[in-house]
Amino acid sequence: MPRTIRAGLVATTAVVWLVHAVAAAQTTLSGPGDCAAAGAYTLCQNLWGASTGVGSQSTTLLSASGNSVSWSTTYQWSQSPDNVKSYANVYHNTAKGMQDIVSAPTTWQWYYQSASSDLAADVSYDIWTGVPQSGDPASAASSYEIMIWLSDRGGVGGIGNVVAQNLKLGGYTWTLKHGPNSNWDVFSFITAEGDITDFNADLNNFFQYLIEQQGVAKTQYLQAIQSGTEPFTGSGNLVTTTYTVDVSTSADQPSSSASPSPSPSPSPSPSPSPSPSQTSRGVNSGISTSALSSSTVATTSAAGPSTGSGNSTQGAPTSDSTNTPIEVGIRKSSGPQCFLQMPAEGLSKRRARRSWLAPVSRLFR
Repeated sequence: MPRTIRAGLVATTAVVWLVHAVAAAQTTLSGPGDCAAAGAYTLCQNLWGASTGVGSQSTTLLSASGNSVSWSTTYQWSQSPDNVKSYANVYHNTAKGMQDIVSAPTTWQWYYQSASSDLAADVSYDIWTGVPQSGDPASAASSYEIMIWLSDRGGVGGIGNVVAQNLKLGGYTWTLKHGPNSNWDVFSFITAEGDITDFNADLNNFFQYLIEQQGVAKTQYLQAIQSGTEPFTGSGNLVTTTYTVDVSTSADQPSSSASPSPSPSPSPSPSPSPSPSQTSRGVNSGISTSALSSSTVATTSAAGPSTGSGNSTQGAPTSDSTNTPIEVGIRKSSGPQCFLQMPAEGLSKRRARRSWLAPVSRLFR
């Protein structure tokens, strides 16, 4: 066989093998509870609210390598415009059960390959924390649900009242809502600058803000970090090209408490006794350094108190009487919103139905 033909056959075989390898790596989920291993993550369809509407959805794992994953979700939903139909998402398999977070860098690059003009949906992180170290998300063990909305199509809003506007965190601008759902409180950082399709930030900035400004206890444990999309109505094909998250705690940091080697003794020449101020000088090893973010926080609070329990008002922004808060449980007159019913029904199921997911997380300083 001529060398050129043999080389061509080898190249063709390599291309065919690569195509098959890529196809094998792409797994499509269609069932309501379908999940797939995705490197450091698990990808799930999670059609928890599908029964409230009419439509279909599929989610495809595109690639996964270590801490990086990409996937796409295609859906079409109608009816019940105030109800979330699903939350196709990835969650980190080991970022859980930890306190004292010092950093949580994340990247999320995504785009709509197609989207209907009437699309109502969000693209969001869904982060859960609680008191017990081994507690599951969206359960009796959960204290807080922290959402970071990178997209708010159709004005679906979030649960609760507006408690801060023009909030600068992580290099982006947000509107913050706060309200109760079932036995936990929900904080929703909603983009105030349209779709953020190339997100690069440290989640610890958000954690520290909630601790310093909203009264969240730093002793909480992280239960889960999930990221995906919640469609209400309309059709779309959402593609995530790159997603990463990596959580580090103080226990992961190198120790700085090692004592320096003693200096050689000076020559035995006489020297004056040190003064009291000299003998008291030295390293104050009893004060820990702060891992808090130095990000500047600029806020304008809406009128009305924050709902939910246990939140401190110390250091909260001053009220702005020109902004009327959205009452918990009331749909905005200007458009659809997450409709919060009381814990026994309706949207109290919104998060509880996610509790079948494996827990995922760690927590903050």
